[in-house]
Formats: sequence, structure tokens, C-alpha cells
Amino acid sequence: MKLLFHCCCAPCATACIERLDASGIVPTLFWYNPNIHLFAEYKSRRDCLATFAAEKKLPLEMIDEYGLRSFLQTIGTEMETPKRCEICYRMRLEQTAAHAAEGGFDAFSTSLLISPYQQHETIRRVGEEVAARYGIDFLYRDFRPLFRSGQAQARALGLYMQKYCGCVFSAPDDHKTRVKSLSNNVNSLFQRLALITGEEVLEKLAHTTVLVFGLGGVGSWCAEALVRSGVGRIGIVDYDTVCASNVNRQAQATSRTLGRNKAEALRERLLEINPHCEVTAWGKIFSRESATDFCIEKADYVIDAIDSLPHKLDLIETSCNTGVKLFSSMGMAQKIDPTRIKIGDIWETRGCPLARLVRSGLRKRGFSGNFTTVYSDERLPRQEENAFDEKKIINGSAVTVTASAGMALASLVLRDVMGKQ
Repeated sequence: MKLLFHCCCAPCATACIERLDASGIVPTLFWYNPNIHLFAEYKSRRDCLATFAAEKKLPLEMIDEYGLRSFLQTIGTEMETPKRCEICYRMRLEQTAAHAAEGGFDAFSTSLLISPYQQHETIRRVGEEVAARYGIDFLYRDFRPLFRSGQAQARALGLYMQKYCGCVFSAPDDHKTRVKSLSNNVNSLFQRLALITGEEVLEKLAHTTVLVFGLGGVGSWCAEALVRSGVGRIGIVDYDTVCASNVNRQAQATSRTLGRNKAEALRERLLEINPHCEVTAWGKIFSRESATDFCIEKADYVIDAIDSLPHKLDLIETSCNTGVKLFSSMGMAQKIDPTRIKIGDIWETRGCPLARLVRSGLRKRGFSGNFTTVYSDERLPRQEENAFDEKKIINGSAVTVTASAGMALASLVLRDVMGKQ
């Protein structure tokens, strides 16, 4: 098969090319990415791909156009995801299909199919649509399982590793000249916060990624507070389903969400608050074995609100070893007084049974790092042992405490972003 393979960048192409080669396909690489801005970023990615292709002795064809003006003209007023991204995919894949048809290729494909951060099904649909228009095949492959190994390989090869997808709308503050005409409706949601933080902090929050693990009485309110504070990207993780006993303390738990996955129910609530926030929901358990599924290394902050001790220890170790800033909630059950909530380093916590177990578990694992916790030294006796379940101990909990702990966690993120000004 004679394949034209569109490359968004060299790091994303590495594992894709290896997989294609294993199936007997040696592709011709193709560069056309008018979505990448500013020019220094565009040049770094283009030159990296050219060097990579030369070292691998792979043919490379380019339409070398720095397309800031044409990109913005094509996007027009569709400056929010997912519509903006679909337009971007279509620009690039349509040009790839046209180039492939003109060059006598049998099919075309794209390295965009490897990224877990892109709209995978949209890419597939757009690819098939433009393929039909130009009378050529679109070779679909789900390369996403190769993403982690591909990134590791790219680092080992010393390839240029970008920090954002490319366009001005996704660029971090220190790489962009932000288009100032972003939706006034989005800005208006956070006008009162801007009076405290200033506009620059709001811009940083809009480009901040937070992962929240555990969506119970603490984590669910933390996630809501983050979205209400303008955080632009949030991942929420919980395998459990909403039950009636959750209604007294969990943000997503209502009579209408009973039986639904907690993460999916909360995602729906968060998007009602801010439809422009990028919310990813994982209805699964975090563990040492599943750690790579959550792209922790891409996050700016991790919130640990997990109840299960082994999984909590796994998340703490993974986050700290990755270098992502971690804020962790200790036990908030059997408490009624939110004024007893404290913030401190894990090794300085006192009076919290869960914190004691966490410290002990970390020592056994040889972990000696530092991270900030939200904890309380209040301990109330149980009114009635095992009142509702004879098979296990059930701790009472009150939303006045759990929600306050969630707000404290969100405040740590907000204040840390403000402190980076």
C-alpha cells in the first residue's frame, strides 16, 4: 500500500510509524499544519519532523505554510471546542486527502489518531468524509494504546516535545498572543472572581488542567469549585455509582442521578455550570496497574479524594514521582465542625486516623516525599455501631464538613495559580 501519513508532530508519529511498518506499510510522511502558532513553535515542530524523517530514511513531503491568518479566518467565530477542533481536523485532513489523490497514493492516515487528548471519533469521521470526496481510502487505526510508549520513545530520541496541541486557543500563556475576542459569555461567568484575582490569573486558570480522583463528599465539591473558579480542563475519576445514601453530601447525587456512574453524573453537572470547560470522566478505579490510563504527567494538579487506602497510596506515589503538584484529602467522616479543618504537610498531620494510616503506608513503601493535605483532628463517637449494614462499619458524614474540605482543596489550586504570577 502506498500511504501518505499526515504528521502533526514527530513525537506522535514515532509509534504509529513502527506499527505501520510491522504490518508491511512504509509511509510517506506529510507535513501540513497551519494550526500551529506562534512561528517559533511551528518551526520547532516542522524541523523536528524533518530531522526525524531523515534519520529514519523516510520520504517526507511538505506544504510549508505558516497559516495563522488563514487558520483564524477559517475558524471564524467558532472559537470553542468541540467545533473549533473539528474545523481544524478538516483543514488538515482535506489537504492531506487532496495531496494523496494528486500524488497517486492508495490511502492516507494521520498521527492525530494516537492522541488520547484529541476527539478521536471526530477525526475518524472527518477522515472518512474527505476520503470519499477525493475518491481515496482513509486508513483508520486506533493508535491510542501506543501513546505512552511513543512518548517515551520520542524522549529517548531527544525529539522536541511540545506542551500544547498547537493553536493559539490551546497555547500556554508564556507561548501565546491570546486572541482577545474570546466569548464574552465565558468571561462573564467569572467576573466577580476576576475582581479578586485579576484577568491574568483567570487566563492561567483557563489553561490549567486538574485531575480529581474520588468523587464522594469531598472530591465532588472540589471539582465543582474548580469549574466555578474558571479551571479550563478537568478530569474526574470514580468507578462507583450514585446511591441514596450519597445524597446528603455529594454534589452530583440527587434523586434523578441514582444508579448512574458518579463521574458521568458529575460531568453532566459541571458542563451545566460551564459548557466551555473541557471535562473528561473516567468511570474506573485508580490503581498502580491503571495509572497510565489517566495521563497524570499532563496535569498541572492532582486532587486525591480517594477513600481506599491502597489506591490512595498508589495515587500519592504516582503523582509525586511524576512531579505533578498533589493536594490530598484525609478522612472527613465522623466530623461535624468544619472549623476544625486544617491544611498541612502529610508528616505534620495530627489527630486524623486516615492520615496516620497514610503516613505508615508511605513509610512501608519507602516514600519520604512531601505534599499538602487537608485534614481535621475532630473525632466524634459513632451514635450506633453498624446501624445500616451488618457486614461492614459505616462512618457518618456531613456535607458541612466534606464540602468544606473540597472547597479547601480547590482553594489550594486557586491560590497556587495566583502565587505563580
